[in-house]
Amino acid sequence: MLSGEDLPASLPLARHELIRSRNAAEVREVTSRVLRPHRLTVAGTGDLDASVRSVRLRDLSLSLISHGTDVCVDFGPLQTFFAVLIPLSGTADVTVSGERVRLGGEVAAVLSPTDPVTVYWPSDCTLLIVRLERAALEAQLTGLLEKPLGKPLRFTPSMALDSGYGLTWRRGLDLLVSALDRPDTMVEQPLVARPFERTLMSALLVAHNSNYTPMIRGEAQIAPSRAVSIALEWIEGHPKWRHTTASLAKEADVTERALQRGFRKHLNMRPMEYLREVRLRRIRDELLAAQADAVTVTGLAAEWGFLHTGHFAATYQQRFGEKPSDTLRR
Repeated sequence: MLSGEDLPASLPLARHELIRSRNAAEVREVTSRVLRPHRLTVAGTGDLDASVRSVRLRDLSLSLISHGTDVCVDFGPLQTFFAVLIPLSGTADVTVSGERVRLGGEVAAVLSPTDPVTVYWPSDCTLLIVRLERAALEAQLTGLLEKPLGKPLRFTPSMALDSGYGLTWRRGLDLLVSALDRPDTMVEQPLVARPFERTLMSALLVAHNSNYTPMIRGEAQIAPSRAVSIALEWIEGHPKWRHTTASLAKEADVTERALQRGFRKHLNMRPMEYLREVRLRRIRDELLAAQADAVTVTGLAAEWGFLHTGHFAATYQQRFGEKPSDTLRR
């Protein structure tokens, strides 16, 4: 390692420098620990003079890396994490599954775990790399959608940071970076760090385009007729089961909100209203077929999930125009 000049004071994370070295093997080993094993090739004519600064909270880490000469870094698929690459100086070219992204100005790259990644990293480029653990980010997305993920999350590789949602996300990140630069910060304490992480993760999911963006932003929140049909099949086929909107949405592979809106669009009622309607019809069928001395209204109502006899009787009479006891005596 070298004890030479630090990076410019204007660059962040000065308190968290891990290495300053001209030795490629040392730099690769440290960078592999904070990111992942990779191939580092010196492509420039100058000497390597690399600096790696890094700090990890829990499911999010920040790394500031420069090399002092042109290099090419082949990461392959990131596998276990997502990453946002933000140029703080200079420019760089990132190839993501064959798609090229030019980093510079206010353009960042958002890398997904399944995409092979290669970075051509010029000597004047310093990158701030935000690492977000895959399990945590996908869990955050699952919470936002209120349903399991049907396919891996994948972001669009290029992200603008100078306008719209991207600018808002960048300002939130800058707040975190600024806090980590202070020696007396509370951000590194787990009880404080965790809300910061969750906020940045949720904001990234909302801010940047991915294969889940329409669902996240509510652009596809009306369940298609096929999803509604699946829920109807579960209700009609198993009307005595303890269905909930959540359980029906899970079977139909949509969110609760989408299923509710789908029922409203196609049936003009909520899922639980439809379930109640089915149960009332089944109870009426059984009352009409039963012997008056063989069953009781109270027992039959309880069997179908109506535990409050008075409320059931009022609902039944409103629906069919007669008391359940009158139906039983027919």
